[in-house]
Amino acid sequence: MPKYKIADVVFEAKLLYGYTEKLCKSYEYSGDQPCAFTAVMTEEDIQAENNDATQEFPAAYLESLALFRKLLNYALKYSDGIVFHSSAIMVDGNAYLFTAPSGTGKSTHARLWREMLGDKAVMINDDKPIVRWVDGAFYVYGTPWNGKHRLDTNCRAKIKAICKISQAKENTIRRASTAEMLLTVLNQTIRPTEADVMDKLLKMIEKLLTTVDLYCLGCNISREAAELSYKTMSGEEL
Repeated sequence: MPKYKIADVVFEAKLLYGYTEKLCKSYEYSGDQPCAFTAVMTEEDIQAENNDATQEFPAAYLESLALFRKLLNYALKYSDGIVFHSSAIMVDGNAYLFTAPSGTGKSTHARLWREMLGDKAVMINDDKPIVRWVDGAFYVYGTPWNGKHRLDTNCRAKIKAICKISQAKENTIRRASTAEMLLTVLNQTIRPTEADVMDKLLKMIEKLLTTVDLYCLGCNISREAAELSYKTMSGEEL
């Protein structure tokens, strides 16, 4: 069985389809660290993902989602990890997470950062990064589940700021409170069904929102918007 290391969790997977193995190729692991768990994929796992879907998807694709769910279940229960639907970008070793409902423009804003900063900016993940509490700080990790633009890097970075994006004619940015960001972040996670695990998720989110800087950005699709958010959150001049 192939072994993988995603979000610093080593596991092996018995897969039914080659699609998932290809998807996770850059996260294959050949080191000596023991496996934390084994994911044995079944037709029942695939059917469960199909039941949750709003339309029919190929079984191979659904298997990849089922594997992701198994990884997330382990990460939340045992590794202080959550998935956070966002575009995560690293600059000078610090990570910035842009979050918003789908179609609002978080991927576009992250692209503007990359165009503006060039090689200084590394796209960690454009859709489903994993966030973990490690050694007294929150880190964001790349995963193979990286959105329609297929943007990810197998790396991690300490989170400096989370930014909620909304569309606006004028570019403005301000500090956000924990209270106003709580529902936003909760809506961008995958929520467990078990009560005790849900309680752990809520505690993780609360810790995240009281540990990193929080911002609300109203923006249009422009370089000026990217310049404003970068200068404000990083404290650096271009």
